[in-house]
Amino acid sequence: MNKVVLITGCSTGIGRDLAQRLSQSGYIVVATARNMETMDGLVTALKLPLDVTDPESIQNAVAATLKRFGRIDVLVNNAGYAQVGAIEELTDDQIRQMYEVNVFGAMRMIRAVVPHMRQQKAGRIINISSIAGKMVTPVNGSYSSTKFALEALSDALRLELAPFDIQVVLVEPGAIKTNFDQTVHAHGDEIVSNPASPYRSFYRKYQQVSDRMRGQEPGPQAVSKVIQQALESSKPKARYLAGVAMSGRLIINLRDLVWDLVVRQMFSIIPQE
Repeated sequence: MNKVVLITGCSTGIGRDLAQRLSQSGYIVVATARNMETMDGLVTALKLPLDVTDPESIQNAVAATLKRFGRIDVLVNNAGYAQVGAIEELTDDQIRQMYEVNVFGAMRMIRAVVPHMRQQKAGRIINISSIAGKMVTPVNGSYSSTKFALEALSDALRLELAPFDIQVVLVEPGAIKTNFDQTVHAHGDEIVSNPASPYRSFYRKYQQVSDRMRGQEPGPQAVSKVIQQALESSKPKARYLAGVAMSGRLIINLRDLVWDLVVRQMFSIIPQE
């Protein structure tokens, strides 16, 4: 029996590439996005509108999937975005909206599908986290905090759902060449470009580091491939790194010992003008 896979955030990047990859591999893919037009050209078994911040939208998408296919075998929580900014300079609304999508959106999806997975006595939930959920840099703390939260929730869920044969997996991408960075700019350029900001040296350094990484980062296929491995493994690991170089993997493994030193070197601050 071909598995039914429900994926959030399929308009671009990792979600869209994953939907294509799994469809071509014979899975029954339900691709979702807030705006249906963004999925034009994407060929899957079913495409649905879905806003993870809207409980009614979630319930409608889950109900439509169950009505069409009778089951949901895999949920991939991929929808998410980042807002760059120093903690002091981001507003409550900006931070709250990130949590609504990155954390509460994933929780809403999980609550919507778990009863059906429990009833069918099988299921797998794959949460797309980030290495930002392991390591924090200046002016990225609010986004990182959403991914730290997703890491904690996934660890608890993995234990809570194991008795029902529902497995929970985290995939942690590194810097990936997608439209994600454009979304970051759309949400954060006004803050980052403010010449009066006391954090302008941090912002300049952040941009320099980001620009340097952009020429080396892999495409979304690097993550989609790992997600498919996590989906198909009979005994999946709790966490999978994706698109992270060996040096980055070493830093992650040793982060408690060396990460502060690495960040201090990367973001050595020059005096403000």
